[in-house]
Amino acid sequence: MRKYTALQICLSLVTAVLLLSGCKKLLEIDPPLASITTDEMFANNRQAELAISGVYSKMIHGTAATGNALNAESYFASGLSTFAGGLSSDELVLPATYNAGDLSVVQNKITTASSRKSDAIWNSAYRTVFDATAVIEGIEASASSELVQSVRDQLTGEALALRAFSYFYLVNNFGDLPLVLSSDSKKNLALSRSPVAKVYEQIIADLVKARSLMSSDFSFVNNNEKVRVNKWFAEALLARVYLYTHQYQLAIASATEVINQRSLFDLETDLAKVFLKGSKEAIFQLKQNGDDPVYKNGTPEGIRFLNNLNLPNISPDFRLSDQLLGSFEPNDKRKTTWVGVYPPYSTAAKYKNGQGLEYYVVMRLAEQYLIRAEAIAKGTPGNVKDAITDINLLRKRANIPELDENLPVTTVIDTIAHERRIELFAEWGHRWFDLKRTGKAAEVLPQLPYKQPWWGDYQLLYPIPDTDIKRNGQLEQNPEYNTH
Repeated sequence: MRKYTALQICLSLVTAVLLLSGCKKLLEIDPPLASITTDEMFANNRQAELAISGVYSKMIHGTAATGNALNAESYFASGLSTFAGGLSSDELVLPATYNAGDLSVVQNKITTASSRKSDAIWNSAYRTVFDATAVIEGIEASASSELVQSVRDQLTGEALALRAFSYFYLVNNFGDLPLVLSSDSKKNLALSRSPVAKVYEQIIADLVKARSLMSSDFSFVNNNEKVRVNKWFAEALLARVYLYTHQYQLAIASATEVINQRSLFDLETDLAKVFLKGSKEAIFQLKQNGDDPVYKNGTPEGIRFLNNLNLPNISPDFRLSDQLLGSFEPNDKRKTTWVGVYPPYSTAAKYKNGQGLEYYVVMRLAEQYLIRAEAIAKGTPGNVKDAITDINLLRKRANIPELDENLPVTTVIDTIAHERRIELFAEWGHRWFDLKRTGKAAEVLPQLPYKQPWWGDYQLLYPIPDTDIKRNGQLEQNPEYNTH
């Protein structure tokens, strides 16, 4: 894990903002200066917004001026979480002839010598941690009266929320983590791994504070687009974290708060509109640029899943597994709308075009109904009818039979797991995390033919990058990777 000084991080942010100069910007703001010192970066509202724009830009575009198709397999927030999580679980498979490099070993047998893709998740997520921390520290250190309090609060809240989001993906992929909360390079270089519980405590603390600082609408963004996070993203991520940490009453409360924001969010009745840039269902979307030389404004996942759409006689690179395809119920609109069929193969088709009509959905309202339903069923089983009501909203939209309100709790819990698998397939590694957090991974994954022979359950965590272990003597590798 690289360690940066505050100045290095700020300069890194400026580099990312400079990459935006030739494309559509997240904000309508002045062009960045050719050289910006740490003090100048947070001297006024516009400069500080440049800094947070750089964080968002690097999440979706990375730091290199390359096309979105390449970035999609290089950054945790630009498609890699979906591809790696789908291959590590039972959602996606790669054809034997596909030259996927280290993505193929994510599907089956990852080692420290072939961990380039999991390393990319680690490196890019920590990059967001560092960048967000730089914004937090820069705003706090700025004494400028031209950086007004309302902007200080909003940008600090955004940075805290993005840091928490990054740590969520780090802790679920790697387990115990170095908890980096400052840009002090000497201090960071000596950090050992903090337990998972401690990382979750920090995620929750960041999100609770972020929630108190951020706007409750999108009026601070051009055209009210949902391309920056607000209070409700923090609340929605809290709901997810509370579910994962078995704090069910808190999960119910947070999910309910988000669901009740009817003026901002609502389920799309038409499944074809869920992933459009104006989706009512979106809570947060990353806005990709149009710099890809071939696919222009395509989302990272749309490009990689459907990149052969216009090429005859070529099947998709990423294919949906037989296990996933076989789990759809008859007449489920989610299959007919969100699955692309290229006989004899099928692929994810939630994103369909490269004409600037779609933004990359990071979080959406349907998950909040699934979170609340699961938290009710597990935390207050006496209210299981309320959980069934939430699930039936999604089933009705999908045109499949609604559940009987008298189902036993155990059946409802199993059905919620099924609904999560179908509703959230090929999105951000949800299935991968669900199998692990519910204890089902060790039962399901070793039985898959394309994962034979199963090397061991240690593969449920990715290896810590060797380069970081060599750089920081306090880091230890995840169990058993040193013997494979």
